[in-house]
Amino acid sequence: MALWRRAGLLRGGTAAARAGLRVGRGLVRELELRRRPLAVTPLEVTAALGGQSPVRALRGPVREAMPTVARFEDELASIEGLVERADAVLEHRFDLLGSGPTELGDEIDWHADFKTGRSWPLKHSSLLRTSYGDGSDIKVPWELSRSQHLPLLAGAYRLTSDGRYLDELGSQLRSWIAANPVELGPNWATTMDVAIRAANWVAALALVAEQAENERWFAQALESLLLHGRFVRSHLEWSEARGNHYLSDVVGLLPVAALFSGGWEGRAWADWAAGELASEMEHQVRPDGTAHEASTTYHRLVTELFLCGTQATDALVPGRLPDSYRARLDRMLEFVRDYTRPDGLAPQIGDADDGRFLPLGSYGADPRDHRHLFAQAARPFEPATESAAYPSGGYYVMRSRGLYAIVRCGDTGRYGRGGHSHNDQLSFELAAGDQPLVVDPGTFLYTADPVERNRFRSTAFHATLRVGGSEQNELFADDLFSMEDRARAEEVMWDGTMFEGRHQGFTGAVHTRRLELGDGELRIRDTVSSAAAQDLEWTFPLAPGAENKVEIDAKGLEFRPEPGWYSPSYGVREPSTFLRARRRSQPGEDVTELRVRARA
Repeated sequence: MALWRRAGLLRGGTAAARAGLRVGRGLVRELELRRRPLAVTPLEVTAALGGQSPVRALRGPVREAMPTVARFEDELASIEGLVERADAVLEHRFDLLGSGPTELGDEIDWHADFKTGRSWPLKHSSLLRTSYGDGSDIKVPWELSRSQHLPLLAGAYRLTSDGRYLDELGSQLRSWIAANPVELGPNWATTMDVAIRAANWVAALALVAEQAENERWFAQALESLLLHGRFVRSHLEWSEARGNHYLSDVVGLLPVAALFSGGWEGRAWADWAAGELASEMEHQVRPDGTAHEASTTYHRLVTELFLCGTQATDALVPGRLPDSYRARLDRMLEFVRDYTRPDGLAPQIGDADDGRFLPLGSYGADPRDHRHLFAQAARPFEPATESAAYPSGGYYVMRSRGLYAIVRCGDTGRYGRGGHSHNDQLSFELAAGDQPLVVDPGTFLYTADPVERNRFRSTAFHATLRVGGSEQNELFADDLFSMEDRARAEEVMWDGTMFEGRHQGFTGAVHTRRLELGDGELRIRDTVSSAAAQDLEWTFPLAPGAENKVEIDAKGLEFRPEPGWYSPSYGVREPSTFLRARRRSQPGEDVTELRVRARA
């Protein structure tokens, strides 16, 4: 109802009518599926394989289309902790989205948020509620069912020849297929998850194809993968302002297409996906190489998708991707290199939900480390040493004499619709060498806690200035993934050592900020232009462990420590310290100068 009121009578009524139609169709579809579940016969699988044996397809076209999987296989003996992590999977012990290591018991409940105990019913996916307001998070069963742990089992089997790992791989595939009829239950609710799951299944099977060929579950997995491919192709998450969901649909279909590339269906999927991949590079990636969702973490995911999609397309449909596409993909990697801090971790600008496509050997690694992208691209990672600007995306990186700073000044993403952006205009991260000092606190949760969701993306949770106690852009409790671009942030000046920008997100006031690195400190000049006096509030969220390592000089301001939060990964938060200062501005142009430095 709140969304209806905000949209207006006509638009709200139209949306409600469409929602009602979807429910009606969902009810009819559920009845159909309960009478006749979707299935394929062994003859259909044989036809889809085009007469090619599944082992030959997995060890041939699939391996060629997934060079990251081939490299994972070649490097198994050198991957630290692989067997230990596979052993945890053997014991059904998972640590996902802030759960901490959790034993799931002998039989995995694929529909449950095992953090809270909430389990979603086996209804048609279009009829399911994603949020119950009880703290449960549907992302937990989604993440578990992406099956990103299965290549670990396959790798451990190849490394040790211990049959327990192969048996567990087959047991989990059988269990998942039996518990998740196509289109029913939470794990068919988003095509993105279906596509990522299919890619990880194909990767795992490619590693153990010869050994698994005679296992009873092998044929079941092939049949389900054919159904996965058909589901993805017919349930695309297309919209006018597309993002990582639609791109995942496209890229996740390619490994399935490689498996069935001997038949017409797989070839048609590959040809279609190649065309979509090229067009999505133009749609989703700015000319400077920044993904358009206003988030460094989603930039990581989108870069991974384009890298894996490019490799698959080059193997399956060579010559389809133009040079302009490859040049923009190169710029995506350059952006990752430039935003990576001296400690090897990425700043958490915008949303972060730990999303990956094919983590393989880096399953369970720190989600803030994006350097794996260079390994996936078969390139060495060379740390950046120079300043860099990405004005289309709204990111400015300054480096000088061991200091690192990144400044956010851009739109809210997705053609002004927002989605994964925060109220972070003119905010910054600061590090001195390997020591992060001022940081972005991250994301914590999505729909599981709307209050905390909006708190972590609020102006007061970023290293910027709040004017009049308001938000840069309006936040809604009933729509957690929209953010209309009221601030209209813009660059004023940039020369590599100094940045100046401004935004108009506060009613009756314009905030202009100048930042400059020099002499071991970050110098900040904040100007608030307003006809009336305003309440001003500065916030500098400190990195964990940096409480006694930061000095701030600011005439007329007294910064005091206040309790804050820092979220290093989705679902996790730890206490931190925010330094805050407040005062009343003068009408007209009110100027404040600050100096932030590492304490000696």
